[in-house]
Amino acid sequence: KQWYQRRVRGINAEYGEVDGPGISGPPTVSVGPRTDASYEILYSPQFIGKSSGRVVFVSGELGEFWYDLRLNAERPRPVALPEMSAELGKVSRTLVPVANDTPESALVNVTVTNPSHFVLHSQSKLSVPGKGKIDLELTFIPSSLGAGDCQTCLVEFSSPQLGEWSYTIQGQGLRPTVMDPVILKCPLGEATQTIMNFKNPLNQAINVQCRLLDKSKVEKNEELFELLMGEEVVTVGARGSLGIPFSFRPLEMVQACGHIIVEVFQEGSKVDGIKWQYPIKGMPVYNVSKAYRQPQITCKSKERKEGFLEVILDPAATKPSQSQEYAEASITESPVELASGWQREKCEREFTFSLDDNSLLSLQHCSTSQISPPGLVILTFNLVFSPGKPVRKTVNLTVDSSEGGQWVFPFTATSTPATPDDNIVIRASGLHKDSVIGIRLNSLTNSAEPYRAYMEQGSDSDFRVYPEEGDLLPMGTEGTLICVAYKPTLYGKIHNGKLIVQTATNEWSYEVQGQSPSFSVPVGIATTPLRQPSNASAGTRKNFIRQNMRKIAQKTP
Repeated sequence: KQWYQRRVRGINAEYGEVDGPGISGPPTVSVGPRTDASYEILYSPQFIGKSSGRVVFVSGELGEFWYDLRLNAERPRPVALPEMSAELGKVSRTLVPVANDTPESALVNVTVTNPSHFVLHSQSKLSVPGKGKIDLELTFIPSSLGAGDCQTCLVEFSSPQLGEWSYTIQGQGLRPTVMDPVILKCPLGEATQTIMNFKNPLNQAINVQCRLLDKSKVEKNEELFELLMGEEVVTVGARGSLGIPFSFRPLEMVQACGHIIVEVFQEGSKVDGIKWQYPIKGMPVYNVSKAYRQPQITCKSKERKEGFLEVILDPAATKPSQSQEYAEASITESPVELASGWQREKCEREFTFSLDDNSLLSLQHCSTSQISPPGLVILTFNLVFSPGKPVRKTVNLTVDSSEGGQWVFPFTATSTPATPDDNIVIRASGLHKDSVIGIRLNSLTNSAEPYRAYMEQGSDSDFRVYPEEGDLLPMGTEGTLICVAYKPTLYGKIHNGKLIVQTATNEWSYEVQGQSPSFSVPVGIATTPLRQPSNASAGTRKNFIRQNMRKIAQKTP
């Protein structure tokens, strides 16, 4: 944008009019007798190139005069964004703004000149709403070390409505320190293996050596982690990968820690001595034994069932035992009584807990106690089961201790079908004709929800439902119309069926009865008269044998 001033000499008030692409100015200018006035023009080009315009002044006393304008819009200089930096092997992110000052939406094309180091998380074409703004996320991936090997990128935007503009940005790589941790879970008393993937971020091949530091081996002389490859130097190609296998074997319900060190041995290079440190955390998991009796909570659909869920665990466990009865869970209407001689005491340990399915159940922690003398821990929860449709599934309660151990207690949640919501009676208008009745249903939330409608298995085939799939409109709206059509093919039969409408969490059911039209015997009138009325009674039958015998007797002499 640029401002231009032009001095106008005359008397009285003048009217000013501007004409040209990107040209604007005030509609009037006032000039006193024998004085000068300045008229400012704002030039805001949206396209690169030369064009022309004019400014016209009209006065009742001075008449009309104008100025021709020669306009030249040059390519704008790139706007420099703050420099980015990231450790080798990591990334950094920033936001690139895209604004639209026009009242209508604009289509913008985006181009990145260095996509191998700068990744723009956006489509190549995007729509920006009128008077709106979009922030695009730009990720920098370093591949060299130091300020001398900075990476440069130009992010260019072009739009038929907004013109062209661009941003320039630089990024440099830093020496790596501690990388993101690698978390590994394993059942207590067992061993598991995994492969950690090391990716060389540099644009050159490097020679590396891998080592494992086990904190438990240093502190307790227990080797819980083991590196399953030698410590000899190996070569990793430019932007290549190296799989580092290692194993974990927990011996107690306490988190184990260690580090995998990847060090560069590149004599004479500035990357020599670079180390990547990967923290590894081993989490022991206590899975219930075969003697575990899985508790169950049951109720009807669309009803609510509350109970107490209690779990007993051993924080000092070293390995699972088939005979450990105290590693159990129960669901009761009131807290269970402890075994004789056991007492509840305050527990100093801290635990967190979670369910793997919160759509049907809610869990509220009531208390955590230590049981003396065995040294066990009992956690009591208030469990609420409120299913919206029939379901039977296994739900896992996961308990994590502050020391890093994890216990998993499965239990079963079962809901039986609810009483039908209503009865629907459809009276047929005739054979082989559709008689339709509709119901309207809403989602139980403030947003639309997909549904599926069908006639339950065993329903008569004379019923059909439509539409079978769609979206239930949110609460507060008129609802979605679901229709049931009844087309009987026989007289005198009552047809029965059951309509089911299901969403992800809820179900509606309706008993449907179809009544076929009543049958009446048709009454008709003969249109063709008999040739000769019959005098014989309806119940008299002619004996042709006797009649023939009489005729033979008369002819015999």
